[in-house]
Amino acid sequence: MKKIESLRQLQIANIYILRDTLKFCKDNDIMVYLFGGTLIGAIRHKGFIPWDDDIDLAMSRTQYNKLISKAKDGWISDKCRILDPSCDSKMKGYIPYIAYDRSVLRSGQFKDNEASKISLSIFVFDGAPNPGLFRKWYYTRVYMLRAQHALCRANFKNSNTKIARIVGPILSPFYKASSVYKYKAKVLKHAQKYDYSKSSYCGCGTDAHAGKEVFPVKEFQNSVEVCFEGLKAYTFGCYKEYLTNYYGDYMSFPPEEARKPKHSAYAEIDDDFDFSCISIK
Repeated sequence: MKKIESLRQLQIANIYILRDTLKFCKDNDIMVYLFGGTLIGAIRHKGFIPWDDDIDLAMSRTQYNKLISKAKDGWISDKCRILDPSCDSKMKGYIPYIAYDRSVLRSGQFKDNEASKISLSIFVFDGAPNPGLFRKWYYTRVYMLRAQHALCRANFKNSNTKIARIVGPILSPFYKASSVYKYKAKVLKHAQKYDYSKSSYCGCGTDAHAGKEVFPVKEFQNSVEVCFEGLKAYTFGCYKEYLTNYYGDYMSFPPEEARKPKHSAYAEIDDDFDFSCISIK
């Protein structure tokens, strides 16, 4: 395999996976959305935020289950496949991925030299409690389980938040690396406490500010077309409210010092991968 030599090459590999993902979802009537920083990129730049190094997608639990059922042995194309933490006991994380199979990615986020693959993250939206005390408790529990999972695995020197960089090294010695699978299972179980098909609200619960990522199901299911690197994609109807609530003035650039990739990644891809295979408009 050959080393990814630049951020743009890593972005192109991600676009390749996104292209195959969008085609598979379109062919099988599956709704998938751009999410997070990828969504900001689509709205503000019509593509990647210039310093971003990954792609985030979102979909309902109903659509995700359909994706799994339609993908034969996890494959969505001849080179890309789904990595599902519920089915793969070796996965330490709880977020599903769609990966370019013949690739390697190592992130500075983890204290062990974990070898993963170049991949897109899928944030699966399950049912969420109605506004009020139960919702606050539910997402407090989400935060605590995620924190315990991270204490088993994370390299807090490369954390994105100041509090994690301070508190993480103090608490992590009390958590065994092997316990990461126990907390992964708890996160996955807690995520599906509320049935998406029977809920008025939905959320993904995989972020420190998960309470800001809760939407009315009707608005989440109302798709809006967007453009990303020349590809026709979609996001959810309440995306403006979400981006404003979570990021503030998302159309303005962050300070210069914040304009850098999040994951400190080293990556390789198969020798046959052609970086000109993606037609960028």
